[in-house]
Amino acid sequence: MTQGIYQFPQEQRNFQPNVDRLPPSNIEAEEAILGGILLDPEAIYRIKNRLKPEHFYISAHRDIYQACLRLCNKEKPTDLLSVTSWLSDHNILSAIGGRNKLATVLDRTVSAVNIDSLAELVINASVRRDLIRVANEINHLGYETELDIPEIFSMVAQKTRSVIELPVAATKDEHEQWLHDRLLSELTTIYTTCALPSLRLLKLKRLAEDHRLSMGFLEHFYLKTLIAQCTKLLTYEELKELAGSTVREWLLNGLIPQSTTILLASDGGIGKTKFSYAIGKILIQGTQFGPFVTTGKRKILYYQGDESPGDMLQALDSLGYSEQDIGNSVRVRFGWSAENIPTLIQDLREFQPELVFIDSLSTANRFSIYRESEMEYARPILEMTGLAAQYKTTFVIIHHTNKEGGVRGTTAIRNAVSEVWTLTKDNKETATPYDRILEIDKSRSRSSGKKYRMYFNSEDLSFTFLGEEGDELGGPGQSAKEATLQLLSDNRNIKFTSEEIAHRLGISKAYARRYLGELSADGLISVKRHPAAKGEKAKPNVYFLAYEGSGDDHPSDQTPSSPVTIDSNGLQSILKSGIKKQDQYEDQTQDQTQCLDTVSNTASSDPQGAENLEKMPSTEFLEPKSEVEDRMSPNALPDNNNGSDPRTDPPPILCQNTHPSQTTIKPLPDNDSGSSPQSDPKGGTGSDPLPLPLIEEKATYWSASFKREVKVFQIFDEFSEASCHVAEKGRFSLTFTDLQCCEQSPRSDFRIGDKVVILVGKNKETFATITTIRADGIWLKSDDRKKRLAKAYFPHQLAKA
Repeated sequence: MTQGIYQFPQEQRNFQPNVDRLPPSNIEAEEAILGGILLDPEAIYRIKNRLKPEHFYISAHRDIYQACLRLCNKEKPTDLLSVTSWLSDHNILSAIGGRNKLATVLDRTVSAVNIDSLAELVINASVRRDLIRVANEINHLGYETELDIPEIFSMVAQKTRSVIELPVAATKDEHEQWLHDRLLSELTTIYTTCALPSLRLLKLKRLAEDHRLSMGFLEHFYLKTLIAQCTKLLTYEELKELAGSTVREWLLNGLIPQSTTILLASDGGIGKTKFSYAIGKILIQGTQFGPFVTTGKRKILYYQGDESPGDMLQALDSLGYSEQDIGNSVRVRFGWSAENIPTLIQDLREFQPELVFIDSLSTANRFSIYRESEMEYARPILEMTGLAAQYKTTFVIIHHTNKEGGVRGTTAIRNAVSEVWTLTKDNKETATPYDRILEIDKSRSRSSGKKYRMYFNSEDLSFTFLGEEGDELGGPGQSAKEATLQLLSDNRNIKFTSEEIAHRLGISKAYARRYLGELSADGLISVKRHPAAKGEKAKPNVYFLAYEGSGDDHPSDQTPSSPVTIDSNGLQSILKSGIKKQDQYEDQTQDQTQCLDTVSNTASSDPQGAENLEKMPSTEFLEPKSEVEDRMSPNALPDNNNGSDPRTDPPPILCQNTHPSQTTIKPLPDNDSGSSPQSDPKGGTGSDPLPLPLIEEKATYWSASFKREVKVFQIFDEFSEASCHVAEKGRFSLTFTDLQCCEQSPRSDFRIGDKVVILVGKNKETFATITTIRADGIWLKSDDRKKRLAKAYFPHQLAKA
C-alpha cells in the first residue's frame, strides 16, 4: 500500500431485488371487511369514502368490494343475495370463486363494529405496495440511457410525490381538501417562482395533464383562490395581533396608506404618469404635498410600460430627480407584464420598496386572454393585494377612465383595490387648461369624496397643491387645522391629547375635538384610541404625526415648505407647499418657528401629560426661559362658550425666532361692524399710501421670496395668487403679498378716503370707502352698514367710484 494515501472504504451496494419476499398485505382484514358489509349493509357507509377497490390485494376481494360500492351508489342493499345477483349479472361470479367464496367470507365474520380499523390496515398495506412499485419503476429508470437526467429526475419526483403525498385513511372531505391544497400549492409555486412565461405555460400544461384537468380550469381555479381567501373566526385579541396596531399607517398622511392598493385613473393627456413621478419625488425626499405630510423617506419602484426610457428620464430630470435619488431610492423596470409576477416578487424581496407604481394596468395586462370587461381581467390586482400585505408595500396602479369619467372596464377592477383616485381637468369657467382636480373617489383608510385642486406646470412637469375644493375662502377651522398640522409636524411621534392641543392653540376643547376628528377622518393626522377597559375609565385619545427614519432627515430639521414671514415690505409667502422644485436658493428665507398669538391670559401652564414630557426633545418647548417669554405655550381661551366655535379661527403667526426687522401680525380688532384696522403697520398715520403694485398679467414685479424680478402670466383672484415665471427657475404660484413694486411695475394711486367699487368676489359691485392701506392689502368700509367687509383687497380688484 502506498504510504500517505488513505483508502476510503467503498460503500457496499446491493443491486439484487427482493424476489424472495411477498408484497405487504392483510388478507384476513380484507375478508373481514367484506364479511362485515354482507352482514351489515349500513357498514359500507363508514368506509366507502376512504377505502378504494385498488387498496385490496386479492383481485377477487377487489371485485366483490366494487360490486358492493355499485349497489351502495344506487341505494340498493349490500346483503349476500344482492351482491351475488350483481356479480352473476356481470359475469364475474365465477371469477371470484362462486357462491362458495361469498359464503366463506360471510361465515368468517362475527361483526362489523371494527370495520374502520380494518380499513386502515388494508390502506396501509396498499401504500407499502405502492412504495415498492415506485421503487421498482425508479430502478428501471436508472437503466434508461436514452432519457436525459433532468427528465428522469422529473419523472422520479412525480412518481414519488404521487405516493408520499397521498393521505392515508382520509374521509371523502379530507381527501378532496388534500387534492385542493396540493393543486393550489403547485399552482402557486408555478405562478410565483417561474419567471419565464413560456416555461410557466409548459408547467401548467403538464400539471393539467397530471390532474386530468384543462388549463382553463387551472386559471379559473387560481383566480377563485385569490378572491375567496378568508381567515378563521377571530377573537378580539387575535384581531389585534393580526392587525399589529389600531393606528392606520401611512406613507403620505391622508393620501397614501401603507400596505394597500391604489388605482389612479384619468383620461389620456391629463398627466397621471407625471403626477406619479411627482408623488414619488415627494416620498423619496420625505417632504410634503400641501397638507399631506410624509412619514419618512421611501424607496420607489417604477414599472413603466407606457413611456419610453428617454421620455421617462426627461420627465425625472425636469422634476429635479438627482442621480443620487435614482441610485439610492428609485428602481425602474420596463416591459413588465402581469405574466411576470415572479419577477415582481423577486424585486420586492431584493429592493424592498415601500411604493410600487404600475404604469399602466392595460399594458401590464397586454398578454391577458381576458377582455377588459371580464372579471378575470382584475386578477393581477388581486395578486398585488396579497403581495402588498406580505411585503408591506403599497401599489399604485395607473388606469384609464371611460367616457362617463368612471374606471374603465369591469367593476372588479374598482372592487379589487382599496383606494381609487381620479385625476381630471378643472372645467370651471375661471379655470385654466392646466388646472387639475384630484378626487378621492373611494377609500378604506379615510373619508372619501374629497376633491383637491392642483396646478400642472407644463414646463417643469410639477404639480402645485392649491387646496381642497370648497375651501377657497378658508373653511371652518382652517387656520386652527393648519396650526395643528404645523405643531404636530414640528414634534413628530409625540402624542398630544385634544386638551393639550386646545391649550397650545388657545381655543376651546370642544372646538379642538371637532376639528381633530375631521383631520383624523381625512387621515391627515394619526389618532391612537384608548377604549375603556371593563371597570376602568377610558383614557383620552392622542393625536400625532408619525415619522420613520433617523434624526438626520427628520422633517422638523428641514426648511418648511411654506414659511410665512412679515417684514418691512409686508406679508411674504416663500413657497406654496406642493409638488414642485425643491431647490434651495442662497437668498431663501431661513426656517422660522411658528406659534399662535392668544387673546386671553387665563392659563398658567400647559396640562401636558407625564408621558409626553419624557418624550419632548427639549424642555425649552414646555418651560419658559428665565428672561424670554414662552411663546410655544400660549394662553388658552377662557372656556366659557359652552363648546361653541370661536367667531374666527385663531390666526397662525411667527414668534420667538422672528427677525428684528419682522413684525408680528396681530388679530384684527372686531369693534367696528364695518371697518378694518385704522393704523398703518409701518408706524405711519395712514395719510400716505403704501406703494402697492397694480397687479396685471404680463407685468413685471419684485418677488420678496425669490429676491428677483418675476413676470405674471395669470391671476387667480379667488386664491389671492398669481402664476409667475421666475427666470431660470420655472413657474410658481406666488401670493399677491409676495409681489412688490419694482421700476417696471404698474402702481396704484389709491388713497385713504377714496370711494371705490369692488370688482371681484361675492361683494362684487359693492361701493365702499378706503380706511387703511397696508402691506397685506387695502381695507374698506362698506357704504352699506349691513354689509361687513372682513378681508383686504388688492388694487387691481378695485376701481375708483
